[in-house]
Amino acid sequence: MEMARALYEMKGDDGKRRYTVQQIADRLGVSRATIYRHLDPDKPVSA
Repeated sequence: MEMARALYEMKGDDGKRRYTVQQIADRLGVSRATIYRHLDPDKPVSA
């Protein structure tokens, strides 16, 4: 899920997020809920 976080944090030239959560989920073959669970800011990033 490191890839999901990296994609989520990417910004375009306009300063907005480059990818939506849905686009990331589609690219990784998982649900949006899975992405949101792994992007939860209150959860520590696992190694």
